Amino acid sequence: MATPYYTKQPVYLEEPSGRFNNSLTNEYEGPRNQYAKAPTRLNFPFTPTISVIQSANYNEYSFDHSNFQQRAFQSHANMDLNITAPMLVRSEAEAEYVNNAALWLRSTMKMEWANDDNPGQPPPILRFNAHGIYEDVPCVIRDFTWNLDSDIDYVETGYTYSDKTVRVPVMNTFVISLSVTYSPKSIRENFSVKDYLAGKLKDQGYV
Repeated sequence: MATPYYTKQPVYLEEPSGRFNNSLTNEYEGPRNQYAKAPTRLNFPFTPTISVIQSANYNEYSFDHSNFQQRAFQSHANMDLNITAPMLVRSEAEAEYVNNAALWLRSTMKMEWANDDNPGQPPPILRFNAHGIYEDVPCVIRDFTWNLDSDIDYVETGYTYSDKTVRVPVMNTFVISLSVTYSPKSIRENFSVKDYLAGKLKDQGYV
């Protein structure tokens, strides 16, 4: 049975550098050293719920014997996105994908360590895309939740890089919290409220 997990979807999360590749995209199948620098894309074929949180910060000034307070603008906070994604499993191949996806999400929250090629290198900046509204939005993962429920069937599948097996629920929900981040250079050279309001910055990751 063909699986939609290996087909580019309207909603996906991508790591463009290829530092964290673990067979999420089948066009890079083969020995690991053959696709070590290929971008990794986590597809969400079953439409997830996307919640967006944007806020502005204001300082409050209070005066004695006053019924009201004044507020002065302090800063605009980076946007947060919460993704609640159903991840269904109908075959061993899909079970393997979901397990690899969970491993990939956890890995992209960690910096490289002493035994890695670049010790101390921070977690990667990912790119989030959804429905044409969000285009290559630079972000980092702050939280990832995956429950293994007790009242559901499990599918047994092989583990990608060993001869061990794992059991994956047939119905899963990935809950992912993303925080948007932009480089100082990008903000300095590209951002203006005028262009943002006109929608000209959408293809540069500004939402």
